[in-house]
Amino acid sequence: MKNDRRAEKRYEVLLKVEYKDPVALVHGESLAKNICSRGIRLPVNSMIAKGSVLDMKIEDPNSNASISTKAEVAWIEKLINGDDAEDVTYEAGMRLLKKKIY
Repeated sequence: MKNDRRAEKRYEVLLKVEYKDPVALVHGESLAKNICSRGIRLPVNSMIAKGSVLDMKIEDPNSNASISTKAEVAWIEKLINGDDAEDVTYEAGMRLLKKKIY
């Protein structure tokens, strides 16, 4: 059994997330991989510096409701897809700063 040191349980749910780094002018849209009340994990389309603060909009797929919040990039991982070193994506863990998701 893997030793999980997480303070909170993660939930795998599909939530549409729009993100924007107003300083580096990076922005994108993604589907969350998992969430907890204090953070969210999602694929991003470019490298975002650890510690960057992003504006985020998290949408509920079952209604028109959304949450606007700020999040800090806690970690980011570069993923190479297949054999092509040019085919790169990133995955990031974001720490919510303004409010909890639930």
